[in-house]
Amino acid sequence: MAEKVRLQISGEVLPDVQSERPTHEIALTRVGVSRFRYPALLRRNGETLQVFVTIEASVNLPPDQRGAHMSRFAEEIIRAFEFPLEASSFEELAERLAQDLLKVHDYAQYCTVTLESESHVEGHPFKLFASYDTATKQRVLGVEVQGALACPCAMAMTGSVTHNQRGTLRIELQTNGYNVLPEELVAIAESAFSTPVRLLLKRPQEKAIVEAMHQNPKFVEDVVRDCVMALKSQYNGVWAKVRCDSFESIHPYDVFAEWEGVL
Repeated sequence: MAEKVRLQISGEVLPDVQSERPTHEIALTRVGVSRFRYPALLRRNGETLQVFVTIEASVNLPPDQRGAHMSRFAEEIIRAFEFPLEASSFEELAERLAQDLLKVHDYAQYCTVTLESESHVEGHPFKLFASYDTATKQRVLGVEVQGALACPCAMAMTGSVTHNQRGTLRIELQTNGYNVLPEELVAIAESAFSTPVRLLLKRPQEKAIVEAMHQNPKFVEDVVRDCVMALKSQYNGVWAKVRCDSFESIHPYDVFAEWEGVL
């Protein structure tokens, strides 16, 4: 075992155990922090928003480094979000944080950052997330939207009635060179369901949604395929991943469908 590296702080010499050689010199693909929730002030289009961001950030660890300096993740995240950040996109924020973290982890070759936050369009909530990898230099923007599905099989068997379930549709899109608005992805996702869901429905709106749902029954596979086709019409040639999870109402399990590829 190599001799411990020591740091001198306020006259006291402290061991830097993380910089020792490990017993088993195996390189690790990713080491970092996850589920790190922190308030952030984001300034976009002249408007300042306060949001809670959930962060996962990691660096690779070489075989001769026993541990990553975890406090550097927290220190850099706090520093980055101390003041309102000018960012044209959520992906830009992820990229800037990844680049800053890589600088302070001088033993690492790459850094990956994923950000997730709650947002809304006209009062309808959705999850917003973005990621950046300094190795691949790929920006990814994503949304997760809730909607409703009516089963086509049950309707075909009964002739008029079916079972309904709520589901989520998650879209990931590589945005290098593209200016993609999250609101655009939310609109595409909502249109792929049998019907969207809403926070507030008075009786006339509830009637309209229930009728529309039964006039547009869809399998989870239909939702994914319809979403992919809508994405192709706007983002042809871009890598994407689409996944729909349906929370089944007549089964003790859920079902899903997923597509990944170049649009």
